[in-house]
Amino acid sequence: MISSSAKFFTRLPVVRAAPRCATSRAAASPRHLSSHGVVALEKLKEVIDEYRRENYTHELPSRCKKELLAVADTNHDGNIPLEGIEMLLKNIGASDRISRNEIETILCEEGQCDNKTIDSSRFMQLI
Repeated sequence: MISSSAKFFTRLPVVRAAPRCATSRAAASPRHLSSHGVVALEKLKEVIDEYRRENYTHELPSRCKKELLAVADTNHDGNIPLEGIEMLLKNIGASDRISRNEIETILCEEGQCDNKTIDSSRFMQLI
C-alpha cells in the first residue's frame, strides 16, 4: 500500500557533473612557489615598487610595470630572459639587491627553467 504522501514524490533523473579536464584545471590554478621562490619574488616586487614610488609617483603602477617589462624583453618576443631582468635591475640601480640565483629561482618556478625565461604577461602578474 502506498501512502498518500508518497504519491507526490517523483523520481528525478540523477545528473552527474562532467569530469573536468586535467589541463583546464592546471591552467586555471596558480603555481605554488617554494619558500626560496617566495622570498626572491618578494624582493623583486619590493625593488620594483620602490623604484615606482620614486620615479613614477604621478603614473599608474601598471604603466611603470609595462615600461619596465619593455626594457627587460630584450629580443621583443614576449619572453623575458634572465639577462633582461638583470639588465633591468642594473638600469634602476638595484642589481645588488637581488642575486642571480634568486632570479633563476623565480624563472625556474614560474617560467621556463630550461631556457631561463618567463612570459611577459606572467611576469606582469607576478610583479
